[in-house]
Amino acid sequence: MIREEDKNIFDYCRENNIEHITTAISSKEVDVNAKDEEGWNLLYWACDRGHKDLVSVLLQNSAGINSQDDEGQTALHYASACEFADIVELLLKAGADPSMKDQEVTESSTISSLLRQYTAPKG
Repeated sequence: MIREEDKNIFDYCRENNIEHITTAISSKEVDVNAKDEEGWNLLYWACDRGHKDLVSVLLQNSAGINSQDDEGQTALHYASACEFADIVELLLKAGADPSMKDQEVTESSTISSLLRQYTAPKG
């Protein structure tokens, strides 16, 4: 466990500490699009961990919805790979581009499958 005084903004994101992250972004203590040593930004972490409410907060604070990591993956790739359909839907409604490809120049089959579910007629 990380001691409180040793935590950084990415630790708070992984913990889904919305209050701390909102305060840090509002006070300009942190850039919402900053990346950690792994090349991940807050939005990637929130999508990867399934923190839908945090994803919403980050998007409301101008997180780069189509920004790509060092491998060309986007928040949509992460949410899809982890099968968080509710976050995939949120990202798509917020303007995520499902046609963006990673370095392997492939769209995730999971993205394609979730897109079919998302666009299927409801009722």
